[in-house]
Parts: sequence; structure tokens; C-alpha cells
Amino acid sequence: MGLPVRFEFKRELTVYFVATFAVSWLLWLPAFLIQNHGLFLPFSYDLFLKAGSFGPSVLGFILAYVFGGKAGLYSLFRSMLNNHIKPKWLFFAFLVLPGVSAVSFLIITLSGGSLPQLQFKPWFIPVAFAYILVFMGPLGEEAGWRGFTLKRIMRNFTPLMSAVLIGIVWSLWHLPLFFINGTTQNALTEFGLLPALFCYLLYTVMISILITLLYIKSNGSVLGSILFHTMGNLSLGFVPLIFSKSGAVVLLLVLCATSASFIYIYREAMLSKVGQKL
Repeated sequence: MGLPVRFEFKRELTVYFVATFAVSWLLWLPAFLIQNHGLFLPFSYDLFLKAGSFGPSVLGFILAYVFGGKAGLYSLFRSMLNNHIKPKWLFFAFLVLPGVSAVSFLIITLSGGSLPQLQFKPWFIPVAFAYILVFMGPLGEEAGWRGFTLKRIMRNFTPLMSAVLIGIVWSLWHLPLFFINGTTQNALTEFGLLPALFCYLLYTVMISILITLLYIKSNGSVLGSILFHTMGNLSLGFVPLIFSKSGAVVLLLVLCATSASFIYIYREAMLSKVGQKL
């Protein structure tokens, strides 16, 4: 007799989370020692950071095969290449988070607040997009968080609850980066470690909710999740509002309002179990 479905669900997710945290955190340890304690190694700290960021996707593919065989691996590859996304949801992927940044920028401008300088010229955006997609999280994470994890969690929970659970785990996975000099997360600790951790947790959960909505509306397309994640990181990099206290607060409030609006508009989809259909 096979194992009960709920036991299988818990076992697969437990193995995935433990393995992903272990691999990424072990790879980030040399980066911490290089940046914070001057350890000399033949490789740069940035190489260890980027290698660790691929932990979620690499473990996603490995465990998709371990638990699902060739069929599980093929299913994950297919979701990574699934470009059957309706134009409406492509606009969602490319415009929602830039829109959040633009509205936040406008609010700060109208209120007379100080604005950060643009990090790069507009003509450089396509290059930055490609670099961020490959090396700064989206490609290295989404096959795991969405392709492997979200698909399984939604077999037992609603999309909204699944998004919140993944958002919490996703945020905790980033925890070592708050202690490594030179990372974006570490820069946020200038506002205080606890406020930085709490706001980052809230930000990650809100992003997780929006990605989950896109995922279910694009028939389980991890490609859509990758594009959305890339645009989010690109928006934060282009106009780095998060590096000023007022900018970070406004951005977070606009993001929360945006996420709440989409939850309300698509409440039927977000509050109904749809996992078995994907």
C-alpha cells in the first residue's frame, strides 16, 4: 500500500525545505566569512551568493525527479516553458510591480520627500532585465518555490493560504543575507534589524500572493512567475525607494493595497482549492 496523500505531501515539502535551506545557507556561509571577517578564498563572495540563490530551483528539479520520476521532472520543465499566458496576465507580470514603484514614486514626489537617484539609465533596462532574470533570483528560485512547492501546497490549501505559507518560508530563506555585508537585505538593517525583518517578511508575502494569482491564472506557468519576479527586482533596482525609510514605507503600503485589491477582485480564485486542476 502507498503512503497516505497527506503524509506524502508533508514528507515532500519537509525534505524540500530542509534541503533548500541547507544548500543555500551553506553556500552563503563563505560569503559571510569573506565579507564580514576577511576570509581569503580563490572565489569572490558574489559567486557564493549567486550559487546559493540557485538552491531552490536546483532542489526543485532534483526532488521533482525523486518524488515523481521522469513524469514529475517533465511536468516541471513543461511549466518552466509554459508560455500560454493570456495577454491580460502578461501585462500583469510586466506592469504590476513597476506600477507599484511608479505610484510610490509619485506619492513621495507630491509629498515633497527626498528621492533616490536612478541606479541605471533607461536604455540599460533590457540588459538589467536579462541579468536579474538569470543571476539575481528569478531563474534560481521559481522552479522551486512555485514549480515544486506551490503546486504541492495547493493540493491541501487555498491559493491565498498557500501564498502566505510560501511567502513566510521564502522570507526566512533569505535570513542569512541580512547579516552579509554588501547585500540588499543587509542594507535594510540600517533601519534596525527587527523592522527590516518584519517589513521584508510582509513584502515577501505580498509578492507571493501576487505571483500565486498569476500562477493559477496562467495554468501553472512558472515562466510567468519568473517574469513577474524579474520585474519586481528590476523595479526595486531601477528606483531604489527601499533605501530610504519613507520610500520603503510608502512602497510597502502601496504594495499591500495592491495585493489586497487583487485578492478582493479575484477572491473566488484565491479562496477556492484549485491545486488539483494545475
